[in-house]
Amino acid sequence: MLKDKFIYGFLPGLLLPVIGSFIYYLIFFNLMGLKQFINHIIFNNLFIGVLSIGVILNLGLFFIYYQLEKDRSAQGVIGATFIYAFVVMYFKVIK
Repeated sequence: MLKDKFIYGFLPGLLLPVIGSFIYYLIFFNLMGLKQFINHIIFNNLFIGVLSIGVILNLGLFFIYYQLEKDRSAQGVIGATFIYAFVVMYFKVIK
């Protein structure tokens, strides 16, 4: 059974948005090469939007941990999501 540790939520919470962004690429931009897609989202300032779509997967993971009563793991997912939130704020406000 899953152990209830912060790291068991934090690491998947960091990885899932990357996977979610890749799924977005596969669904909507699969005719474009991956390198071309990355250049496209950076050039057209779509990086934050694509990353935000990927972070939605963290919501599902959080609720799974919550239903399994793995509170520390759920806190890890929230911690990883806050890191992505700070990245989004950095690119939205400072850049």
